[in-house]
Amino acid sequence: MGESVVTDDDAQLRRALWAMTSGLYLLSLAQEDRLHFMTISLVMQVAKTPRRLAMSIEDGAIALEFISKDSTIGLVFLDRDQAPLARKFAKAPIFDQETMSASGVPVVREGSSGLWMPSDSLGMVVGRVISSSQLGSHWLVTTSVDNMVLRQPLEEWSAVLAMSDTRMHYGG
Repeated sequence: MGESVVTDDDAQLRRALWAMTSGLYLLSLAQEDRLHFMTISLVMQVAKTPRRLAMSIEDGAIALEFISKDSTIGLVFLDRDQAPLARKFAKAPIFDQETMSASGVPVVREGSSGLWMPSDSLGMVVGRVISSSQLGSHWLVTTSVDNMVLRQPLEEWSAVLAMSDTRMHYGG
């Protein structure tokens, strides 16, 4: 080991922040006849009792149009092999009611919440927005964790998709 070096070099700071482990999920949102998916990585469990999640959403994101106190929100889990799905939803999806697809990906609607998820996703945690506050370039949204919809049995899940499984970079 060498000596410590202090740096404020932007490229090095970004690279270090990108190295932080984070999952890669789809945020599922619905409002009347409008549906939306958004790829999201800045999510973490912030409380066990009661269960709470916190997520960071960039200011100006379409997702913020769907988020208000008590609105329903879903966090969709993808398998490591499903990295192309995360890339598809880095931009606003196009929903096709006739083919039941979003940007060409087959989707299913979860009855009790009204939220959608890719039909071959692992599952989705469903909750309600508790609060949101602006933190400069992003909004911090906290949610409850009310239930989970499984598309595949939990014991059959292999590795959940993480940022390191893609060539995507977020934040920093």
